[in-house]
Amino acid sequence: MGLKAVLFDLDDTLYASFQAGDAFAYERLSAWAENELGVSGAAFARAFKENRQRLGRQQPGMPPVHDRVLFAQGALERMGVNAVKYARAAHRVYWEAVFAKMQVRPGVYELLDELKRAGVKTAVCTDMLADIQMEKLEYLGLSDRVDFLVSSEEAGMDKPGSPIFWLALQKCGCLPDEAVMVGDNFRHDIEGSTDVGIAGVWLNWTRLPRPEDGRAYTEVHTFEQAAAHIRTLL
Repeated sequence: MGLKAVLFDLDDTLYASFQAGDAFAYERLSAWAENELGVSGAAFARAFKENRQRLGRQQPGMPPVHDRVLFAQGALERMGVNAVKYARAAHRVYWEAVFAKMQVRPGVYELLDELKRAGVKTAVCTDMLADIQMEKLEYLGLSDRVDFLVSSEEAGMDKPGSPIFWLALQKCGCLPDEAVMVGDNFRHDIEGSTDVGIAGVWLNWTRLPRPEDGRAYTEVHTFEQAAAHIRTLL
């Protein structure tokens, strides 16, 4: 295989940990609701989470299920608070908390710089809305190190749906067997990429049991191991 492109998931792949940031965000939302709105912080955080789950049920696999403005809007409306006035502020409180917990994984900067020098295209191939993912890349110092962002918002469907992978290949100007996908979510990143013929590298950093799956992929436990594998393909 002549490697022409490497696709990377973003959340929990290039940085860690989204789960830690998400948990902290609910703490900050609770404090914000009490201080700014004068309502029960626990009730607001619970309503925010419930609206998040409701959207997931109503629009499974669709980009709006990631929109924290929509989560906040539904929560505020349920509590009788003006959502038009406060939903975007809640959105910002949530993401500022997530950003505070983000840390680039060891080896990310070095690999991205090496791939750029080698002329290998790189794309962040991620579920979520384009605006917030671009902001994450800027915050993490990665925006100048990657060539493309491909979000599920742009593709119109979350992973493991194939549109996001085909769009990434189109942007990188390569065929499936000329690319590799690195991601932490087996179903979304590995099943999704290998279904369209892209080699998968599963960053199993939480050491989940190996799925009973007959497809070929590479399993690693650290980003540095993923980087070492990619270097063998150059």
